[in-house]
This record gives sequence, C-alpha cells and structure tokens, in this order.
Amino acid sequence: MEQVRKSIVRISFDWKPKPEDKRFMVIAGIILSIEDDGSAVIAANSKFFGMKKRFVVNFPNATGYEQEQELDVRKPIKSAGGFYIFAAKPSENGYIKAVRFETQSVQVGDPVHSFVFPREGYITPTGYCRGSVIDVCCRVLFHDCDMHEYAYLGSPLFNLSGDLVGITYLDQGHWQAWTVWELLDTFKKWKSTIVSKGIEEPAGAEPQVEE
Repeated sequence: MEQVRKSIVRISFDWKPKPEDKRFMVIAGIILSIEDDGSAVIAANSKFFGMKKRFVVNFPNATGYEQEQELDVRKPIKSAGGFYIFAAKPSENGYIKAVRFETQSVQVGDPVHSFVFPREGYITPTGYCRGSVIDVCCRVLFHDCDMHEYAYLGSPLFNLSGDLVGITYLDQGHWQAWTVWELLDTFKKWKSTIVSKGIEEPAGAEPQVEE
C-alpha cells in the first residue's frame, strides 16, 4: 500500500559487538508530521536508542529507498511514552507523507495489517502482515497479525484504508498495541493528521477521543 509506505522510514543498526557475529536490527519509524523545511518528525520504539550503536535512516522514495543517512542519537527531540522522537530530512522532496491517525474505534474482528521490516539487514521485501483485532479497550488493542518475534518493537498497525490504528509494543503470546487514543496523547505536541472513518478532520480540530 503506497500510502502506508510513504509514512514509514527504515531505521537499522548492528547489535552484535563482534564483526564475525554481526546481525542487523531493522525497525520502523513513523512519520508524525512534516515541517515547513521538508524535514520529518519521526517516532520509533525507544528500546535500543540508549545503546552506543551507529543508527542509520532510509527514507522511502518512488523506486524503493533513498541512500542511508546517519542518525545522531544524542539529539532527540523528545523521549516519551516508550518512543524516541527525532527529526531528519529526506534527500528528495514531495514523496513522504505524515501518517494518518484514524480516531474511529476498531472493533473485535476488524481486519488489520502490520508494516514489518524483515529480520535480515535488507531493505526488501517488506511484510504487510495481515490479521484481525482479537480484543480492544480504550488504550490497548490485541491482534493476531503473523509477524516475526521482533515485530513488537514499534511495528505500526493499519486498517485496510491505510490509516494508523495502533503501534505494537508487546508480545505475550498475542500482540499488544497502543491505540490511537494513547498515541495522540503521547504525540500531542505535533500537528498530526487526524481522520475519522477515513475523512480528514480540519486542521486544529480536537479529536473525539473515546474513553
């Protein structure tokens, strides 16, 4: 889904200390907003960002991904709610999009898919892992997308229209994801794109968050 791909960056780093045992971790970064100068505000799971590693970011483009750029992890915009939030600017203008937060509640049985990078240190293929919602409350939802074991590290969850409905953060035999209500509280500093039933809300409108 092209809309989804435009709002996700690839973040990678090696996480084994010995060259002969080098393994790559690849996680998703979600584009929260795009600034006037074209730079993107990006949120990613914060688990690894305290490590002394070389992190690189690849922005999506029309043919795949741009060349990597190194991320200075010492200069986050903010760390909050289990997310590391930073800014970076793509080399090409006009392709990336901010993710759209769907404020309409998901229901048990609703089809969803998760955007997951592969375990290996390669850019492709990317998995759109399908599943459904198996339980939901106001701040957390549970789903059964068929993903690898590292997918709990911030894999975004979308409805079939390509709008964000959650971000996975825990695996306890089933996947747990923060709902949009929780995410909008965490990311309220930034001008997120909010939709209701796929229809974009006017700029500055307060989302009707369900408790």
